[in-house]
Amino acid sequence: MSEHQATDPAVAFLAAFNDIEAYLRSELNAKRSDSFRWMVRLAEKKHLISKEQSEALDAFAELRNAISHGPYKNLRPIADPRPDTVTMIEHIRDVLTDPPIALQVLPRQDVCSLRMADPITDALDIIRTTEISQFPVYGDDGYVALLTTNTIARWVAVDLGDNSHLDATTVAEVLDYAEASDSAVFMPRNATAQEVIDVMTGPDLPWSVIVTEHGKPDQKPLRLISGRDMRAMLELMEV
Repeated sequence: MSEHQATDPAVAFLAAFNDIEAYLRSELNAKRSDSFRWMVRLAEKKHLISKEQSEALDAFAELRNAISHGPYKNLRPIADPRPDTVTMIEHIRDVLTDPPIALQVLPRQDVCSLRMADPITDALDIIRTTEISQFPVYGDDGYVALLTTNTIARWVAVDLGDNSHLDATTVAEVLDYAEASDSAVFMPRNATAQEVIDVMTGPDLPWSVIVTEHGKPDQKPLRLISGRDMRAMLELMEV
């Protein structure tokens, strides 16, 4: 390939588009008759790409058709993709064909877990001296619940209102004030950033994702992914 061809925007765009199409067809086990748009929709449902990436790929399909089937002059398409368009489709190709793993994107973290019988002052001490605000709580049979600062705030409000004293002493007692929304979802170590984003922004809107080896509640928590971690993943995946 000549130096001109290597830097030609249309060539670079078509190369990235073809890589994406080939990857989707293989990954989704699609038939030759399945359209590119059908594959894009299915890829979004399977959490391979985001909604924004799906919409961008729809637009890129139109551009691909214009480049591939439009009029040429001196063996070159009349219109070239803009440089930012080429950058965008190459980025989508890269995160699709080599999806970033959430644990590799985010900084390492030591998860602070608690036991049901632990004194609630343990959690309060951690909250006071760190930025940690959520704790997976475990009992004899494994994971029980997620203790959040929201739950603690509800406990303080109700318990103080009773007799102006905080009577609860254990994590288990404070968890009585948890609501259904104070929830966590378990995901495996190899969960991608896009999969975590889709879970965190999905209909259940969990407070956190707890990552374990195989995404099982009875396994050791490797990381707790909360809303404050979303920015790094969203910036990586945005188009």
